[in-house]
Amino acid sequence: MSEVIEQTEEIEAITEEPVIEYPYVVAVKFKNASKAYSFGTDSPDFVSGEWVVVETAQGLELGEVQAQPLSTEKFPIRTPLKPVLRKALDQDKRNYEENFAKAEEAFKVCNEEIASLGLEMNLLSADYTLDRSKVLFVYLAEQRVDFRELLKRLGSRLHCRIELRQIGERDKAKMVGGIGMCGMECCCSRFKSRFDVISINMAKNQLLALNIEKLSGMCGKLMCCLKYEDENYKELTAGLPKMGAHVEYEDELYRVTSINVMTNEAKIENAESVQILTIDDLREKTQVRKGVSTPKRVPGRRPQKISVAAKVIENNEQRRELSAPVSEPLAPSVQTVRDKQRPAMPKPAFPNAKNNKQPAVNVNKTENAGAANKGQKNANNGNNRRNNNNNNHHRSNQRPKSMDTTKNPNMTVRSFKSSRSKEKEASKGA
Repeated sequence: MSEVIEQTEEIEAITEEPVIEYPYVVAVKFKNASKAYSFGTDSPDFVSGEWVVVETAQGLELGEVQAQPLSTEKFPIRTPLKPVLRKALDQDKRNYEENFAKAEEAFKVCNEEIASLGLEMNLLSADYTLDRSKVLFVYLAEQRVDFRELLKRLGSRLHCRIELRQIGERDKAKMVGGIGMCGMECCCSRFKSRFDVISINMAKNQLLALNIEKLSGMCGKLMCCLKYEDENYKELTAGLPKMGAHVEYEDELYRVTSINVMTNEAKIENAESVQILTIDDLREKTQVRKGVSTPKRVPGRRPQKISVAAKVIENNEQRRELSAPVSEPLAPSVQTVRDKQRPAMPKPAFPNAKNNKQPAVNVNKTENAGAANKGQKNANNGNNRRNNNNNNHHRSNQRPKSMDTTKNPNMTVRSFKSSRSKEKEASKGA
């Protein structure tokens, strides 16, 4: 096991490239590049404006020296550097000029193959390396493109290495260039070396109208200049109420309608008047009021003056009324209305089923006592039978006594006796 670990360590040591440290660093800028790149050299004999041949990740390139070499002892650089091979010769300059014509031909060939294959990509540029061993095509596409067949066709026609690179809208604007809405050249193509993250909150901090068309640049994205003054606007607007907020100023309620930190002015207004304040007064002398609204200002109309405290009390009372439970009696139910519309029935002779006492019967002394006793017995038997039937019928639906005798107007007490049985009881009782 130890032998295997030793062998792997030896292989890693062999494959690792040694880091070469150069005593001098020189800045070189390439065509269509917005910034200069650092390269290492052993000789300090380079002058600004001189052309040199350097080695890059793409291959051999011809670049222009921007400044005299600097010593790495005074200005140490921790990242590895690519070397400067030599000063540019006359042959290198001629090859560099010929590569422009070759790149135009390669650009036409690539466009023909893209059209024949029907690929959805917009070719932007084509560039050869100095020794013409490789050609780089830059294109723009909304989605990922399958260009495997395109590589085969371009390799058979151009006879060199092919590299296709996809870029975004902002990179395209940097390559093409243009004039911005300020009347100057686009920042990305003039001096910017990297793209910053731009968000819509930067426009909100600067109190700009959120119109995407006016806030967008040549690339269709938010303009880079929104980033420049974002920190200053954050400091100037710190502690200020938001646009449209309701504030109290001099015991009156206003609404913030305009804030301009550049002119140091803010406008607040209500239905009665308009006040122009400074930014400091808006921050210190006003107080934000939540839950209170002001009517809009109508020209020629002067409503009654109401203090802030009265408005707060009024709003609180309205909320309390909306949240309070309903205390008024509900509308009577349909059954209750029907019961009221029915005619009043006479009470039965024996309403209580448990009380089976015999009523007092006035019988003339001249009538037959036997007939009176027989009639009284039949009446008692009928009442007992009727009471037993009612008890059996309502045994499963009995209600508490408290519910039947309740005086709540919202509760309807239903009678389980039909109208026909009530009529029979009334007739027999009579």
